[in-house]
Amino acid sequence: MDHVAFQAISGSPFFKGLAKEALKDLAGVCRRQELKKRDVLFSEGTKGGSLFLLASGCIQLQKTTADGREVVIRTIKKGEVFAEVILFEQDRYPVTAVALIDSVVIAIAKGDILSLLDRPLFRNEFMASLMRKQRYLAERVHYLTSRDVEERFFLFIRQHYGEDKAVKLDLSKKDIAAAIGASPETFSRLIKRLSDSGTLSWEQKTMRIHPGVWAGLS
Repeated sequence: MDHVAFQAISGSPFFKGLAKEALKDLAGVCRRQELKKRDVLFSEGTKGGSLFLLASGCIQLQKTTADGREVVIRTIKKGEVFAEVILFEQDRYPVTAVALIDSVVIAIAKGDILSLLDRPLFRNEFMASLMRKQRYLAERVHYLTSRDVEERFFLFIRQHYGEDKAVKLDLSKKDIAAAIGASPETFSRLIKRLSDSGTLSWEQKTMRIHPGVWAGLS
């Protein structure tokens, strides 16, 4: 059993509720994979054989529109599972997964998951995890439609870096803009406005945020 995989799975909200033995069974069929910044884990339309858990780093899921534009669907953070669509819905990845920084993923082959699902206890616990994931996606849609770009920006920073006064960023401005569903132009205007108001300062990879921001963020 890969102990790194076991720790990653045990700490993942997606697998919350799985018994320890089920976690060990799952870790026993995992494969660890290291990615460098901008490495493509899988491409849109390619046949999928595994779902993935992000053990460290940051992965961006993007999709190409009919007119050739790349749209960011989601930015994956540590502990999240992605590409689980290949388990039941389709056998090809509907998006492209790119490492925004050096990352480590835990790959779980579709065949191994299906074998484990033959066990009633594992199946019941795993299906409950899938239902929690669906609730997350519904909340994500609500987040994008009900929050303005400033709220989405600070929620993203808090989710990925915490509420520190000084934040060391490992993502580019372009990647952050994409993650919150904003165009680069809109994001640039937001940062200028926040800088002019003294809400934050951004120098190279360090962002300093006025502590009052967190108090007013729900």
